[in-house]
Amino acid sequence: MRALAIAAATAAGLLGAGALGLAAGQPPAPATASCTPGAKLSYICGLRAPEDLVKVPDGPWIIASGLADAQRPGSGGLYLINETAKTSTKVTLPATGAARAPYDRCPGPLNPQTLSAHGLSIRAQGRGRAHLFVVGHGGREAIEVFEVASGSAAPSVTWIGCIPAPAGAYMNSVTALADGRVLATNFYNAPFTMQDGREGKDTGWVMQWKPGGAFEKLGGTDLPTPNGIELTPDYKWLFVASSGTGRVMRYDMNDTWRAPTFIDPKLRADNLRWAPDGKLLLAGPGPEPGCTPPTNPTPGTANPCRQGPAVVALDPVSLKTTDILRIAPEAAFPGHAAALISGKTLWLGTYNGDRVAYAPLP
Repeated sequence: MRALAIAAATAAGLLGAGALGLAAGQPPAPATASCTPGAKLSYICGLRAPEDLVKVPDGPWIIASGLADAQRPGSGGLYLINETAKTSTKVTLPATGAARAPYDRCPGPLNPQTLSAHGLSIRAQGRGRAHLFVVGHGGREAIEVFEVASGSAAPSVTWIGCIPAPAGAYMNSVTALADGRVLATNFYNAPFTMQDGREGKDTGWVMQWKPGGAFEKLGGTDLPTPNGIELTPDYKWLFVASSGTGRVMRYDMNDTWRAPTFIDPKLRADNLRWAPDGKLLLAGPGPEPGCTPPTNPTPGTANPCRQGPAVVALDPVSLKTTDILRIAPEAAFPGHAAALISGKTLWLGTYNGDRVAYAPLP
């Protein structure tokens, strides 16, 4: 069944480079000459593959990750977006710093020249401070941890340690919990590859870290290329997007070995993010409005539907979905990968472009 699902997803155009979060050495889509608004989206330009987005708890600030081009040292990293001014600034990350407990088991300080920032999670710490967790590729595979301090000016971002990944892991997304645990998706574990995911093989799983320990596999979470991840605030349900199947899985955190329930959101869900109303935002490319992909496409045939940005809100209890955004593709914004709601604005990230997009909520 999974092999058939992969074949269908491939034919439907639901798999692509975005599932990898831009492989090393793969350049972004060429920057367009203009940053003028498109048919449905407005843009903030000058970023480098802003694959994921999180809202800073205090002030009008969003942090975007930046996937690196392996041919351009220092091209990856983090960006601060001012929601009010509609501007972005790359965060300057020093190559020095001391790791703090419990994130002090790093092999060394952060190297900004090799960092390729992927999935993000932020957890408020009180008094204008938050901890930012970043899936980092490049010189090492680790969750890089930063302290974000908010004030009257732009927030400051200070590296405070890391959580090294197990040997062979290639991580994608991360979520940090109030009790100190960190969960991350192991997108594919060597010797598995992205192609294995396309063929329906279980390439990776969910990993859990507890302070003082190391990442350990959560039993029963093997999936074809597990991607976005979130946990309900009561820690009851774990949600994981599978790029390999196009499904979003719901696991019982009391027993992840139990068969999960799942939905097909009619988009290739990439990153997952909680909305202010308690719904779970699923973001990724989906069929443009008015076009229905074939239910059982012949493997290898072209998808008649172009893939545009899509965002779906999922009720975590009933598993009912509501479309927030489904639009025709805009050439200036390829590779939709993330969605974030702040106030009355919907923000979108991409794994393969030079900008973030935004639009008023419907």
